[in-house]
Amino acid sequence: MKSKFTTIFTLVLFSTCLIGTSSAAGNAFGSLISENNDNSMVSNQSEPIDQTLHPLIQNTIASNSLVAVMVSQNLKIGLIRTLNGDKYFIRIGDKLGNSSGTITSIKADAIEITEEGKVVSLAVRNRSVTNETTP
Repeated sequence: MKSKFTTIFTLVLFSTCLIGTSSAAGNAFGSLISENNDNSMVSNQSEPIDQTLHPLIQNTIASNSLVAVMVSQNLKIGLIRTLNGDKYFIRIGDKLGNSSGTITSIKADAIEITEEGKVVSLAVRNRSVTNETTP
């Protein structure tokens, strides 16, 4: 079972390397975001991006894509693709977004980020593997 899970995760990671990237605003595979009070997917930033900051905190949460998630009893890791196409592994407690968001939960289908008192959910995109249940 562990070998099957490792193989599936490796295939998902490999498939993300083969997919071209573009900005989230024009990308059909851009990140999905659900916020309680804002229905916009990506906000237009009027101020310049501070290049001295880490890429995970340069832009809004919605500008990132959650490409893959690996959840086991001992480990919860996600793979994020930033607006500029770079990929980073994330864990619970990592910072994400330019409004001091902190990753508070990693699930099989999404991550949750607490930002300014709100919980924002970022769903996994580029799903190529489905979970099948056996009787």
